[in-house]
Amino acid sequence: MKFHLFQSLALLFVVVVASHASVDPAVINDCDLLARLTLYTFDFVTKKALFILEKDLHKGKNVNLHISKDAVTSPYVPRQVADSLPFTSNKIQDIYKAFKVSPASLEASLIEKTCNKCEKASNKEEDHYCANSLESMVDFASSKLGKRVKAVSTQVDGNESAALQGYKVEGVRKLNGDDAVVCHQQYYGYAVQYCHKASKINAYMVSLVGENNVKAKAISVCHEDTSSWNPKHLAFQVLNVKPATYAVCHFLVENEAAWVPY
Repeated sequence: MKFHLFQSLALLFVVVVASHASVDPAVINDCDLLARLTLYTFDFVTKKALFILEKDLHKGKNVNLHISKDAVTSPYVPRQVADSLPFTSNKIQDIYKAFKVSPASLEASLIEKTCNKCEKASNKEEDHYCANSLESMVDFASSKLGKRVKAVSTQVDGNESAALQGYKVEGVRKLNGDDAVVCHQQYYGYAVQYCHKASKINAYMVSLVGENNVKAKAISVCHEDTSSWNPKHLAFQVLNVKPATYAVCHFLVENEAAWVPY
């Protein structure tokens, strides 16, 4: 049986983690970090397919998606290991050394991009945080939504046959009021999630049936207020709408999560 992100997050939230076994940070290198660096290759067409208007999110709708996680993903590490390693742009050379990454490589540029993104200050439209462990992700979500929260993630049963898989919507179920924390995995030597809480977000569990008997329970996150978005945002180009006109939704892939109150 496939072990999904939701199961591991739910377990962490229910169980109080009192301590971790001592882990030598050097063990991360033994896992061949270069092979595990998450080099997502979503091209422009695939990104386009993740967007949908909320009004179109209904039974019978046909969509083209690629929501399975990549075959190679970065591993989660315990908080004490993550906290023992540098995670800031002013120590970028130390990070390269820790992960045995050449400063001139693509991996290095992606790591630096993640560090810079994580250091940007939150604003009134979006409160964000980079969680470099499952424990810190739980802490951020509960600090924004309260202690009664749960994590939900996209689950695909079967193999998507191509970069874009055709699906039909079989059902849509709302998961929250208008509050949610959404987390997206970033490029790094171990799993780092960029989590953000924005106002007026609806989260849905969407039942999908696809080609070759592929079935999925996909999470779609809908932004009700897009008035502050850049007019050139890809979503507006894809959906042919303007800011503040329609609620814009995007599907989450398997290695991303949405946290909602319950």
